[in-house]
Amino acid sequence: MNRVQLIGRLGRDPESGQSGKGSFSTFSLATNEYWTDRGSGELVEHTEWHQLVCYDRLAEIAQEFLTKGSEVYVEGRQRTTRWTDKDGKEQRGLEIRVDEMKMLRRAPKTDPVVAAAKGMASIEHLMKDVAVGLRTDVTLADLAGMLNVVRTTLVGDDHDKEGARERTAQGVAA
Repeated sequence: MNRVQLIGRLGRDPESGQSGKGSFSTFSLATNEYWTDRGSGELVEHTEWHQLVCYDRLAEIAQEFLTKGSEVYVEGRQRTTRWTDKDGKEQRGLEIRVDEMKMLRRAPKTDPVVAAAKGMASIEHLMKDVAVGLRTDVTLADLAGMLNVVRTTLVGDDHDKEGARERTAQGVAA
C-alpha cells in the first residue's frame, strides 16, 4: 500500500499550471520532528521538506486558500519523478500526489479579510460554472465546506460553538 499522511506548513505559495490532464498546483511542505539527543540531553529538531502536487478541484482550492506558512493535513501517494536537467543528466526526485487535503490553520500575518475576499471570488466563479453546466463535479456540500473555510477565516471556530450552544439552549427551553 502506498499511502502518505503529513501535517506541516507550506514553504511557499502554491504555483499552478495546466497540463493535458487538467489543472495542477505544486507546493513544498515542511514537517518537523523532535527528539532528545541521548549523549548531550539537548532537544534536536529536524525539518523534512516534501514536494506536493494536487490536481483539479484540490489544485483550485490550494491556489485560492493556501499561502506560505499555512498549516495543512495531506494524504496521498508517493511517486518518483524523472527528468533531464540542462546538462543532459538524468535526475530523480520524489513527490507526494495529494488525494485529500484539510486546511488546519492559516498562515500567520495573513489578512483575514483579504483571504476571505479571495475565497469568496473563487466560490462565486465556481458557482457560475456549476450554474451553466461547465462543472458537474462540485456538490452543494463542497460549496458549503468552502464557505465554512471563508467564515472561519473571518470569525474563527468559536462562531460554530456559539451557534451550537444557542441551538442547544433553544432545544432545552422548548
